[in-house]
Amino acid sequence: MIEIKGITLPVLIIRISEGAEESAVFEQLKKVLSSKLSEGAYFLVEGNSPLANKVEEYLTKKDIKNIKKLKTALEDRALEPRLLVIERHLRSGQRIEHNGDVLVLGNVNKDAQIVATGNIIVMGTLRGIAVAGALGDESAVVVALRMEPQQIRIGRRIAISNEEERISPGYPEIAKVEDGAIILERV
Repeated sequence: MIEIKGITLPVLIIRISEGAEESAVFEQLKKVLSSKLSEGAYFLVEGNSPLANKVEEYLTKKDIKNIKKLKTALEDRALEPRLLVIERHLRSGQRIEHNGDVLVLGNVNKDAQIVATGNIIVMGTLRGIAVAGALGDESAVVVALRMEPQQIRIGRRIAISNEEERISPGYPEIAKVEDGAIILERV
């Protein structure tokens, strides 16, 4: 049938096995699209088979976010700078997505989210969720003057902390992947 695998949220890969029946593939795809797992996710359809192309067309017709559509949109905006500068605080519930690096000149409050394909730098307190290297880049970093995140994701790695265990030491820190785990270091 089809295999759906997450590189790192919010990106899911759809691999269609050889000899899969079209009706079975679309039935399984509809189940996945109706689940919470797919909310806000981008889809990458692997393969050049006619069935893979039909799945790609289906996602486009349903206006589901998919990587090829995202890449085309980004190519159309080629003059857009790779660095996105946010000159405000991010409040709870706000979400920023960017293909490149993100610099926040303010705080990222609890339940706010930043998703970047590159690095994330917060010139304030990071209390929300930071997803750096969103397309699988584990060389990306997250830097904050005060690091108190709910969650940090770098590539495929995830670090989650609860409120009691994470209080900033009072100096800037950098989160990066080292030996397969996310570590924090003083900047």
